[in-house]
Amino acid sequence: MSSPVRKLVYGIFERLAQKEMAELEDDCKNPRQAQWRKLSEIMALNGGTVFGKERSFAQVRSVADYQKCAQISDYEKFRPYIDRMWQGEKDVLTSEQPFMYATTSGTMGQSKYIPVTPSYIKEFRKASVASGYFTLKSFPGIVNGVTLSVFSPAEEGRSADGTPFGAISGGLYLREPWLVKKYISPVPYNVYLIKDYESKYYALLRCALVLPLTTFYTLNPSTIVMLLKKLEKFAPSLIKDIAEGQCNTPSKLDAETMTALKPFLKRDPERARYLQSLLNKGEFLPRKIWPGLQVVCCWTKASAAFYIKDFPEYFGDTPITDVSYGASEGRGSISMGDGRQLLAIRSHFFEFIPESEIDSPNPTVLLADELSVGQNYYILFSTAAGLYRYHINDVIKVVGHHHNCPLIEFQYKGGNISSFTGEKLTELQVTQAMQSALAESNSNCRFFTLLPEFRPHPHYKLLIEFEPEQNSPEQQAKLVLTSFEKHLCKLNDEYQTKRNSQRLDPPELSLLACGAYEKLRKSLSAKGTPDAQIKFSHLNPKDEIRSYFEEQAALSGNREMAEEHQ
Repeated sequence: MSSPVRKLVYGIFERLAQKEMAELEDDCKNPRQAQWRKLSEIMALNGGTVFGKERSFAQVRSVADYQKCAQISDYEKFRPYIDRMWQGEKDVLTSEQPFMYATTSGTMGQSKYIPVTPSYIKEFRKASVASGYFTLKSFPGIVNGVTLSVFSPAEEGRSADGTPFGAISGGLYLREPWLVKKYISPVPYNVYLIKDYESKYYALLRCALVLPLTTFYTLNPSTIVMLLKKLEKFAPSLIKDIAEGQCNTPSKLDAETMTALKPFLKRDPERARYLQSLLNKGEFLPRKIWPGLQVVCCWTKASAAFYIKDFPEYFGDTPITDVSYGASEGRGSISMGDGRQLLAIRSHFFEFIPESEIDSPNPTVLLADELSVGQNYYILFSTAAGLYRYHINDVIKVVGHHHNCPLIEFQYKGGNISSFTGEKLTELQVTQAMQSALAESNSNCRFFTLLPEFRPHPHYKLLIEFEPEQNSPEQQAKLVLTSFEKHLCKLNDEYQTKRNSQRLDPPELSLLACGAYEKLRKSLSAKGTPDAQIKFSHLNPKDEIRSYFEEQAALSGNREMAEEHQ
């Protein structure tokens, strides 16, 4: 790949992005005006739809008007309208016809289908352009190589009227300019369509090992961890393939995919010798394989933080930066390249409810310029995709301002709070306690989750799968459990109080069968669940997930232990 052409592509992007960046700077100085302009655009675009007429969008002259005519709603309130669109009815939620539906769901939950229209993609793109610009300015060495992205297919099936549905990440990739796909993110799209879980990762690594990577980019850090474990597993075969110009995936690839891979399958004995030397020295690690690596971009907050604990081993001192907060339903922030997340005020219209008022029949609803630093809020989206005052059930925290626009951090999914006796444990607290416990006990685990147990007395059960190389797992489990609760008590005073008063019994720990976490990921991937949506809660997961892991604990011998902490 021609480095001069690649640098030219980056230069073109930078010049084109400057107008968007200048307008963003201006809007950050007056976020209320910018947000009203965005809401007005959405009202004008979709005012003539079935939903818009029912809610009198044409008569909206202020934010207060909008809040009166459109109620706060979750997806189920929109499902009947989306079902009509699914059948081919026009002008229901959006004036533009969706060119795809983005699938999203809680893992194993009933799928949601988000209409994706040209205007919605433009909203998304504004935040993407700004994030890309900030990242490029923060890590200018990116221009010397390419990006390894991991995403899911844009088409998993079709609606009743023939509209494709699938992952929005794949849909966004397909709409990238061909220059970007050729010179910036060159792994063939066909690789992401491979059905076999092992073969997809093998082919992705086969491409990556002969590319000058400067950026890892994927939403879910657990995907990166999984990819790196496959790198270790397949190392000898991958190196042999590079030397011979082959791609011997665990299952045979179709002719079209092999044709797409052809540019990567040239014999390269010199590269193979270098990689083999790393393997022989025990240094077959990303920081050695791709010495020009500039940055790893992925989720770093909330439960995702658990999966980046091992990144220094793989990536050394390569910076890890948080990708912007968002979902299929909307783009919530812009990554400023230095860890800060700027509310994406040019993408959608946002409202906020103080976390403490979410169950109130008449909660306070605030706008972007009315938020307080240090406070948690539920965030509401209004988008061109037909979701109005959409309650995505996400809690964000305001951590500062850029001019007058809030800087935010995703905290956790709302509602994922466990409370037997008023302790109100959050998933964030549980994740932080486990991170500290693993570091303190010098342990490594692949997965964990905390379950509330009501009998014989209220307590919590910690299910954990250690890494296969972990010595004396039962002994380590006791150390982890002791340390975990100690840190949980530090993070949550009420939990400490309830334990001291014996209103909560000591926690117990149950070891999961080795490979349990990967087995479930593999199963979900084979069924079509995109990688970015394979997210298992570290606190009180859904019933199906809980049942699975409890079964895996039973397979491991149902070894349970409890530690008394008075």
